[in-house]
Amino acid sequence: MHKITFIIAFLFFGSYSAMAQKIIEKEFSAEGIHRLSIADDSIFSIKINSSKRESIKMKVHVSGEHAEAIIIEENRFQGKLALKTAVMPYFTFEKDKLAVHKVMAIEVEMYIPETISVEIKSKLASLETKGKIQNLSVSLQNGSCILTDFSGRARLKTITGNIELKAQKEVSGKAVSRNGTVVNTLFKEGKFLVEAESINGDIYMLQTN
Repeated sequence: MHKITFIIAFLFFGSYSAMAQKIIEKEFSAEGIHRLSIADDSIFSIKINSSKRESIKMKVHVSGEHAEAIIIEENRFQGKLALKTAVMPYFTFEKDKLAVHKVMAIEVEMYIPETISVEIKSKLASLETKGKIQNLSVSLQNGSCILTDFSGRARLKTITGNIELKAQKEVSGKAVSRNGTVVNTLFKEGKFLVEAESINGDIYMLQTN
């Protein structure tokens, strides 16, 4: 009985230890940056918080056996900041057949100025935003899209994920889902327009109190 208990405890501890974690944090000036782009199929979750700030802050949480090998590549060009995950140069995976299928969870959290436009494209990620975003373009495959206290122009597209929008008074909305449910209580006309489209996901467009 004692031997069985010991073996179970050892296996549990060994599994827990193998789940490595890594946190990447960076903050830099937003001067000259007008658009943020994240196009990545490895990220599981993206959260964007906007406010009247003058810097961009990024926090990335990586968990998985090879978490230490993950880095964030930054590319700035003509006022656009593009972020993408990558594997550290010269990192070698073990040569077993399962190495390619190791599971890692990558979560990205961004704090940005209200004046920056945002582009998100991912097959895996779900997106959550809070606050004003001047222009927002979202294309998701499996993930959901949740916008809270939103103000600005937006085009939102998903394949299977739901779209949930809680917008400020000046936002109007149009929504269509081929196989899902649509609830739209926004005004037909407003200062800003949000267009939402999904194939199988439900769409809810509501006004914040």
